[in-house]
Amino acid sequence: MLLQFSVTNHRSIRDTAIISMKASKDSSLKESLISPDGKRELVPLLALYGANAAGKSNILHALTLMREMVCGVYAQPLKAEKLPQEPFAFTRESNKPTGFEIIYFYKGIKYAYGYTFDKEQILTEYLYHWPNGREALVFSRDGNQYQFRENVQEQMVLAGRTSENRLYLVSSNEWNCVQTENAYLWFTEKMKSLSGSEMDICQSLSTVQKGGEAKQRLLKEMLVADLGIRDVVVSGPKESPLIATVHRVHDKDKKEYSAYSLPLRMESMGTQRFFGRIGLWLEALETGSVLLVDEIESSMHPLLTRHLIEMVQDAAINTNHAQLIFTTHDPGLLDTTLLRRDQIWFAEKNEDTLQTEIYALTEFSPRKGENISKGYLQGRYGAIPFIGGAPEWEE
Repeated sequence: MLLQFSVTNHRSIRDTAIISMKASKDSSLKESLISPDGKRELVPLLALYGANAAGKSNILHALTLMREMVCGVYAQPLKAEKLPQEPFAFTRESNKPTGFEIIYFYKGIKYAYGYTFDKEQILTEYLYHWPNGREALVFSRDGNQYQFRENVQEQMVLAGRTSENRLYLVSSNEWNCVQTENAYLWFTEKMKSLSGSEMDICQSLSTVQKGGEAKQRLLKEMLVADLGIRDVVVSGPKESPLIATVHRVHDKDKKEYSAYSLPLRMESMGTQRFFGRIGLWLEALETGSVLLVDEIESSMHPLLTRHLIEMVQDAAINTNHAQLIFTTHDPGLLDTTLLRRDQIWFAEKNEDTLQTEIYALTEFSPRKGENISKGYLQGRYGAIPFIGGAPEWEE
């Protein structure tokens, strides 16, 4: 369960930007709140608004990149291989490091993990946990200098095997280090991401192929979404499966019907998008994962988007405390019957420095019952494009 994430010097983010899932004292939709330990209260989702090119997607990109550096495509760089640093471009301080820090709960234990890096190496890295409610160091790293609290001699050996461009959290788990195992597993088990431009149907396809109760739940959601699909059938070779949807067509008296199949590629883009997402959604709800979605409304009807959000907000459905962080332009979601005020965040680009600034709606202390959507479109909270006016060209 995610509590907080901060990023420094990444893409359009120059200074440190922070998003937090900690619930405020807002009493609305209190039944939707989740708790990692029966004491703290967290929100199950966070919506991030902003104009095009404001940098809201860069928050999700930073979170995804952190995961990829721990357990994805950038987790095992070759010796001397460049690291995927993308620092803030509009500055003369081109040698500043990028930094990520994430605070989360796994199996009831709170962890804080972070590191800084440049294109050549990991500069600093640290991991803390709270096994008994008190902060305790697991390890810290400054260049090639390490500190450990437990199993010091063995971990020093593992540190010596960690090249300067690799994370110790990664290399130590290759050697089954028990001190870092759970902190590492959270990244592999509990973080999933999806961009608005992706048409990734892998999870939905896998669910259909497995059949059974999981497939029936997926089909139920397709019916709830009113897409007219009664079944999904997969045929052909495993390498290039053929996916078809099954529809029922009734006769004039509505007493009998015939079943017809249609290749998924011939369905509407919105139907394809919903099919691709619902499998991942159900998996996240089942495993209690953190789901990152860029442009959640992409190619989908607003009511379908709202339905996906309501699934996460509904405590009767989200029994395993999954969380959702998404970017959007849809003002229709700025509805206090759907989202709490502490679940609405904004990204705005500073006109002078061109850096992204991240802030929450709660900073404006909106009144209970205030029309958030209207206020946003009127520019009351910023984070909207400025349209009109004469551009100033410099020759």
